[in-house]
Amino acid sequence: MGKKRYVIIGNSYASVFAVEAIRRIDSDSEILVVSREPYHVYARAAIHEYMDGIIGDSQMYYRDRNFYERYKVTAMLGKTVTKIMPDKHDILLDDGEKIHFDKLLISAGGVPIAPPIEGSKGSGMFTFTTWDDAKMLRDWIKKQKEPRAVVIGGGLIGLQCAEGLKHMGVDVTVVELADYILVKALDQKTAIKVQNWLKDNGLNIITGTTVETITRVKGVITGVKLKNGEKLKCNTVVLSIGVHPNTSIVEGSGIKINRGIIVDNHMQTNVEDVFAAGDVAEAEDFLRKRADVIPIIPIATMQGKIAGYNMAGIKRDYPGGLSQNAFQFFGKSTVSIGNVIDVDKNGGFEEIIRDSGDIYKKAVLRDGKLVGILSMNYITRIGIYNSIIRARLDVSGLKDRLLADDFGFLDLPKAFRDEMLTKPG
Repeated sequence: MGKKRYVIIGNSYASVFAVEAIRRIDSDSEILVVSREPYHVYARAAIHEYMDGIIGDSQMYYRDRNFYERYKVTAMLGKTVTKIMPDKHDILLDDGEKIHFDKLLISAGGVPIAPPIEGSKGSGMFTFTTWDDAKMLRDWIKKQKEPRAVVIGGGLIGLQCAEGLKHMGVDVTVVELADYILVKALDQKTAIKVQNWLKDNGLNIITGTTVETITRVKGVITGVKLKNGEKLKCNTVVLSIGVHPNTSIVEGSGIKINRGIIVDNHMQTNVEDVFAAGDVAEAEDFLRKRADVIPIIPIATMQGKIAGYNMAGIKRDYPGGLSQNAFQFFGKSTVSIGNVIDVDKNGGFEEIIRDSGDIYKKAVLRDGKLVGILSMNYITRIGIYNSIIRARLDVSGLKDRLLADDFGFLDLPKAFRDEMLTKPG
């Protein structure tokens, strides 16, 4: 194997797992990681805990500080890629430097969606996707005598931000356009339970409307006006209605995009030697059998690993993305895997529900096979459901046991157990 130059754009989960996969196969070739952020690999999912002081700087990193040295990576941090030229196997940086590649991985993530809102330009406006976002928001809040914040968006990131602000003593209101929060992760019943729990812990939540205008006096935010006419006082606004894939990086390159950068089951784009993974990539959804962007950490890590192997010349097939959400608010945990939302009973779906107050569980079956699992306040053994969904195992004979607290490995058919124990990891 001749020496190659692997170039990776981005420095988050997909990038890290791609590096590790490449080095399992190719210990000598050059790896360059280019990132617009100046930081060593850190946990984006922990920025709300950093903001409110639960964790410090050193705890933000999820790989050792010698990661780059150990994996012989040249880290070009604080650099932005402005152009990709696949025909020449080159990328161009914002400082004019041109870098040649043999294999390129685009793991440039997503960028916050920013709809036009009157009054949004100026101080007191924040997004919440990076470590710098958390630092700037924290520092701003500390300067406010009576901090009041409105978080636009009731998805996971917005709610994590709101919880972090609440822990800092901020009066927080979440405004969500949909009829309930977490519409992409939970069914309505579970979402309402989480919503009520958040309210019990001091968060104000308004649904079914959004912010129309941000009011200012001499440039300073004084409040917001909602589309339903309601007015809220605040001095801080966090925009968190979602992200979209950072596809602007491939404009004019010939690399095909839809919602994200389109990839095959090797994570390769339509252009040879160019791969994409993570929040920027559009790959097959395991259950729906169509291409989609699933911007969650487990997908990014899997896609990065698959891309790394294939870049290094070892064929690995991407098994398809499976939506997975796990979060905790004020001490209560919720997990959802697969399809727990788009459940039409006329489409062959069946729901099994166990609702015993605080603990709520739901299994979704289609044609006898598990396609979704949701559990609130009881997440023990949740990983086994992931394996069952992936294996397309018929569980029609296990309906009575499926949501039992002690449901586990021994409930499954022996042939399936033997396969799980013998297949390579």
